[in-house]
Amino acid sequence: MKVYVKCKINPNSGLLIGHSENFTKAIYGFSELGAEIVPYRILDDIYDMVTKEDIVIDYIAQSEIIFHKFGYDNVHVEDYPVCLKAYLGRNIWKDTINSIATHPEKWSAGWFVKPIKAKSFTGKVIHSIRDLVGCGNYSEDYDVLCSEALDIRREWRCFIYYDEIYDIRPYKGDYHYTYDPTVLDQMMNDFRSWDKRPMACTMDIGVTQDHQTILIECNDAYAFGSYGLEDFRYAKMISARWSQILVREDVFDFRTYGKEK
Repeated sequence: MKVYVKCKINPNSGLLIGHSENFTKAIYGFSELGAEIVPYRILDDIYDMVTKEDIVIDYIAQSEIIFHKFGYDNVHVEDYPVCLKAYLGRNIWKDTINSIATHPEKWSAGWFVKPIKAKSFTGKVIHSIRDLVGCGNYSEDYDVLCSEALDIRREWRCFIYYDEIYDIRPYKGDYHYTYDPTVLDQMMNDFRSWDKRPMACTMDIGVTQDHQTILIECNDAYAFGSYGLEDFRYAKMISARWSQILVREDVFDFRTYGKEK
């Protein structure tokens, strides 16, 4: 197998590096695992060469093009899986960005708004019409998810690898707050009840002002930020998810050899 990684030239050093910090981490991680790394500039350069046994490190849309090549569509992990809805701590509903922009009672309501189409814009709390700047596209009325805004004091990313929490990394908030491990254990028990659960994903959790541990969202392991996770662990999570999506053996699943997960 080969690991194809989207790269660019660093303008300062002239060196070839990953197109993003996470792509660079993937290069280091897969190198530690002994994989063959193949850099490329645009997907068209390698599209015909990619086999079902390979991995392509690129952005969400480009990764999904590769999945489609092999007959797999709509593979992305749900942001709010049904099995974990009891931990959301707020109501979530669908709307469109144009509907919000044209109804003052909506754009002034203080809702948190995020696009259903991944990375169309960054989710944010909307308090005024000015907050909608950068959230639209003149040619597309984005479908969005809306929710009641919560006073979340601290947030963590939980890395889930083959039904176990691989690591937990804080990424935002007040260090005086911490999550309830009992609630997190309950979340994981319910996660394992999900028949079509991903073998690698992240689960972002937060603690509110009244010390409630809640689910913020889940993220798919073929398109997630590492948030300080060790390079080789980051690579193994990507490998696990690509292998599951493409229905093949995960060659970097060393659990069968009794080694570290």
